[in-house]
Amino acid sequence: MGLFDFFKKKPGIVVQSVPPEVAQPINRNLYLMETFKLRLIEMGYKVDWHTQYLAIIVNDELEIAVVINDIPNNHPSLLQLTVRASHPRYFSGGILESLMGVGLTFEEQIKSGLDNYINSVFLTIIDSFSESHNPAFDFMVNTNGSDVLWHPKMGRLLSQGKWSEEPQNEPLFESIKHLIPGKLTSNKINWLKIYLSKQKNEIFIGECTFNNQPWDEGLSLLSEYANSWEIEGNFKGIKQFMMFRRCDKYDG
Repeated sequence: MGLFDFFKKKPGIVVQSVPPEVAQPINRNLYLMETFKLRLIEMGYKVDWHTQYLAIIVNDELEIAVVINDIPNNHPSLLQLTVRASHPRYFSGGILESLMGVGLTFEEQIKSGLDNYINSVFLTIIDSFSESHNPAFDFMVNTNGSDVLWHPKMGRLLSQGKWSEEPQNEPLFESIKHLIPGKLTSNKINWLKIYLSKQKNEIFIGECTFNNQPWDEGLSLLSEYANSWEIEGNFKGIKQFMMFRRCDKYDG
């Protein structure tokens, strides 16, 4: 079964390209996926349509599907997207992400949402398929009496709101890195998603999930970091996606 039931194509229907000049596409999800597909091809990736439902296959291994969430009374300049990326060997259950596209037109919102996903999640997932790594972030984990090396793959740290100075280095990773070894599973690849926001009235909003599951202990520590911010404007926010790959040398 695919990502969502509504991604499934009806019998006899063939996925076709949607011309970019269409101002009001009849099938908005199809237009979204076609735009995503063309964008990745322009970036140099091999991209094919899934043969059974509305999704794409990147480099013959990574399946991605994106759907538009129609939210009642949502601001007209905002478009919420839900993305599921799955890999048959590394994360068959899928990596889930919910994000916003911003713009005055549907096309602008799609571009904004896809840019957000590509820069924050997609490139990090692709990087996790290789052994490339920054030794400065590597750490050892004792597993069944043996030390095992892990390679963190850091996604871009994306900021929102007004910052007099952008966060330096890897403040989110540094805040919780001592807890990460205890969260790792036996899978080759694990992942962590973080979003922190603090408003001028001191209200904190945060999300921290490890392998798609809420991680309260991690969020508690990260909230301490966010509460140290001074708010110059109405709010500050940052988000980051990370993956952790077990070094190939330690694969059994």
